[in-house]
Amino acid sequence: METFNRLLDWIYFDLLMPVFNIVAQTLYFILLKPLIFINTPIWMQICLIAVLTVVFAFWLRKVLKTEEKTKKFQKIFTEKRMPQEDFKLVENQHQRRAMYKSSDDDLNSMYNTFLAEHYARYVLIYLLPLFLIMAWLNNIYSKEVLLIQTGHPFVINISDNDYDVKGLSVTLIFLVTYIISLIIGFTIRYYRRRKNAATDKKDRNNFCNGDT
Repeated sequence: METFNRLLDWIYFDLLMPVFNIVAQTLYFILLKPLIFINTPIWMQICLIAVLTVVFAFWLRKVLKTEEKTKKFQKIFTEKRMPQEDFKLVENQHQRRAMYKSSDDDLNSMYNTFLAEHYARYVLIYLLPLFLIMAWLNNIYSKEVLLIQTGHPFVINISDNDYDVKGLSVTLIFLVTYIISLIIGFTIRYYRRRKNAATDKKDRNNFCNGDT
């Protein structure tokens, strides 16, 4: 057990931590340093980083071909279900039940595999960047740093209110901006798909009518 713990310590401290530190420093100089140089407020820096995180998530979604894989699964799944219609023609009740059970087992196994892969992609695309970037920002703008730069442990101090809210933290600003940006991104994608579908339908109708 002690040997195993030493191995885990070596992996974390000697392999992962140096990589995380390099990535963190690179992100700082590429993303935050220019914003700090032009005196961008901290809350705006966090909002911009959240928007960029969403842009990265949609780019990663495209790279991993999430939609293509979903459509491919739906097509294959539908094709595999089609033979079940023919099972109704089997007169032997026991044989028919056995065929249904075998087919359902294959379909369930196929669906569970797709679901596991789908959620794994979901974690990789949306949750992992979210938590890593949020942890990085909380390290950059820790309470100690905020106390030095702003005089209080919050990005925005709103202690003078009737709701006992002392201020807005890095996590809160980042999460709210991230969620709003995701909603806007998916809305844009939805209307873009509708527009493309309408354009394709119009082109097909024009082709069928002989228009050029």
